[in-house]
Amino acid sequence: MSNPDMSHPVSDEKKVKLWDFPVRLFHWALVIAIVTAWWTNRQVMIDIHAIAGYSVLALVIFRIIWGFVGSSNARFADFLTGPKRVINYMLKIPSGTMADLTYAGHNPAGGWMVAVLILLVGLQAFSGLFASEDTFLFFDGPLVAYVSSDFAGTMNWIHHTNINLIYAAVGLHVFAAIFYLVVKRENLIRAMVIGTRQVPAELAERFATIRFASPVLGIAILIICALAVWGGITLARG
Repeated sequence: MSNPDMSHPVSDEKKVKLWDFPVRLFHWALVIAIVTAWWTNRQVMIDIHAIAGYSVLALVIFRIIWGFVGSSNARFADFLTGPKRVINYMLKIPSGTMADLTYAGHNPAGGWMVAVLILLVGLQAFSGLFASEDTFLFFDGPLVAYVSSDFAGTMNWIHHTNINLIYAAVGLHVFAAIFYLVVKRENLIRAMVIGTRQVPAELAERFATIRFASPVLGIAILIICALAVWGGITLARG
């Protein structure tokens, strides 16, 4: 008997490839880096906190580049849509079937959530380069010596204020994943881990249109981004 929330029985499902390895690596590496930055800040482990921040910066730079040259469903042009499509998608969520809500990548609402998260964590990592903390952490970002005290003060304020927006965005992201798992019976988390997803057979052709970029290219770009961030910080430190 068919699941009332699904328009097709499980036996008609087909496994399709959804996320490439570079996207999945970015996602989980960013999770680890953000959690590490949060924990080391609470534990006043400032050196490790800084390394986590540099890692976030390298990952964000990679994701921006991959958003233009990566797999078709990882590109910004594929998942950043106009407000009309976002609103129409949101209106379908309460009663929509899998056929209504399934996309070969990020859905219209999720796509903008990803973009906002990238923007927020990128701003956090960038502002940390200029932040100066002389209360109890006694830490200066690697680029603070190259800017005015006013600019450094602004970056310091952004660094301590923006984190609350990140907490809110991450919380919304986690809530959405749990909602789809519990209510819509769609395991988005598993798909981001293994890269594949089970969908009704007649929806599988949607995923056949995905053009996957070389994972070797993705890893090469990520390494270059990491080396660029590390080299830039090393030079700035003198």
